[in-house]
Amino acid sequence: MGGGMGGDASSELVSYLKKYRDGAKWLLAVSSSQSAAQLILSSGEPVISMWGWSGSDNAMTLAKLKELVEKGELHYVQLGGGGMGGGPGGGSSVSSEVTEWVQQHGTAVKESEYSKSTSSGSSSSSQSNQSAVYRLDPSDVS
Repeated sequence: MGGGMGGDASSELVSYLKKYRDGAKWLLAVSSSQSAAQLILSSGEPVISMWGWSGSDNAMTLAKLKELVEKGELHYVQLGGGGMGGGPGGGSSVSSEVTEWVQQHGTAVKESEYSKSTSSGSSSSSQSNQSAVYRLDPSDVS
């Protein structure tokens, strides 16, 4: 059961997340249930779907995300990627609030930290349709 087309997280990323999970209940929070399902099946680990099956359900609020991070139950959030509609949550105010907070308070995990095969042709600044993973710790919640 390989990563296949449309998978938002490589096996290298899953290995990285498991290694640096630091006792968190959740391996990762992702935009859609489709991405979460793929990760759960490939990793055998619990993954949070923040925006439901199609990426348009506001299942994750900023207060809930902060609570999970503050309790040390979640450290990693993946934003963007192969989702439909160009972004998590379909551009709702709740998803925008969560996304902005993660980007402002989280530490971006560079692809080179977990991937041995970084593409030499693509620059990290062109993240229009690519996903980005952020690390959040209790100290990031203020």
